[in-house]
Amino acid sequence: MEPGTIRQPGYRFTLVNIDCLRSSTHFNVVMQLDESVEELLPFLAAILPGCTYIHGTGVVNLMDDGHIVAIYPDRITMTDVVDLETATQLCRRYFDTIVQVRTNRGHIAPQYQRRLSITVLDILRHLPQTNCGRCKCPTCMAFAAGVFRRETFIGECTPLIEDTGAERFQKLIEQLRINGYAVPSP
Repeated sequence: MEPGTIRQPGYRFTLVNIDCLRSSTHFNVVMQLDESVEELLPFLAAILPGCTYIHGTGVVNLMDDGHIVAIYPDRITMTDVVDLETATQLCRRYFDTIVQVRTNRGHIAPQYQRRLSITVLDILRHLPQTNCGRCKCPTCMAFAAGVFRRETFIGECTPLIEDTGAERFQKLIEQLRINGYAVPSP
């Protein structure tokens, strides 16, 4: 199922098969923008949690609930989308974000360089390493990868949350917060 181009005010998008996984039932989305957002990229980098951006590269990258999102001046690409409804919602959300940034850019401090300072292994090192499965993941490594991709909330690791006073817990929460991840309330 590869539907044609869907047109919306300000953009159009297409779902495309994932070339390297021909049997996949998921799609990638290519969203073409009617107006360039090149001058907005540093402002988008300032407000999008967990993104990476280096001025002059022409792309803001981020993970959004398991989707790899790349924002270019003329288009946005999103990976691993399950259906047309999800694609429509993601495209609308990113277009609304662009409109919001365009409207409010005078109140946003642009970020000309932004990089994540946390990796899957950094997250794993702070976990209890018990592979207990209470988080519904088979291993702590799988859980760490889910947290990194923003598919899983760090608060789902019960042993870690039960040990909130531990230095490793506090360090991990601070690293996640700095990198724009949702973290448990103190």
